[in-house]
Amino acid sequence: NKVKPAVKLDRDEALMLFTRKYFQSRQPATLEDFVWWSGLNINDCRKGIALLGDFIHKENWKGREFYLTADCRTHGFRKGKYLLIPPYDEYLISYKSRDVVLSPEYKHKAHNNSGIFQPVIAHDGIICGNWTPFEEDLQAEFFLGEHDTDVQEEWNRYKKYQTK
Repeated sequence: NKVKPAVKLDRDEALMLFTRKYFQSRQPATLEDFVWWSGLNINDCRKGIALLGDFIHKENWKGREFYLTADCRTHGFRKGKYLLIPPYDEYLISYKSRDVVLSPEYKHKAHNNSGIFQPVIAHDGIICGNWTPFEEDLQAEFFLGEHDTDVQEEWNRYKKYQTK
């Protein structure tokens, strides 16, 4: 039998495991991000964080409290690099506080109020443009900042990925 029997967890154990998996895969994140993503009420989310004890800690950044786990490997962004992010990617969808990486004045360039997400370009972690994934040649349009650096290298990586 390839499927292992289900492990019996009480509610607190399940909440702790769920909370740990969320923050390990999406950190740094705020309490509001966790509430939004999980669908749990705020009290359950607070309890899940408390159950993690020393495994999780808070850091303040730009006036907000972010949670990180003890084994966090987040070391910022590769300076000067672009990312071509497809629609519905976890980079934006997993967070309620999207304004950390996307200026509110440009949110309509990344998603609408009906939950439709667009392919976006991130530079140094900040959303700064849009791209079209289904063209033969790179179609990129920037709406934030000066971008004289070529995005072609990232486009070539994307096209190589498509041919696998």
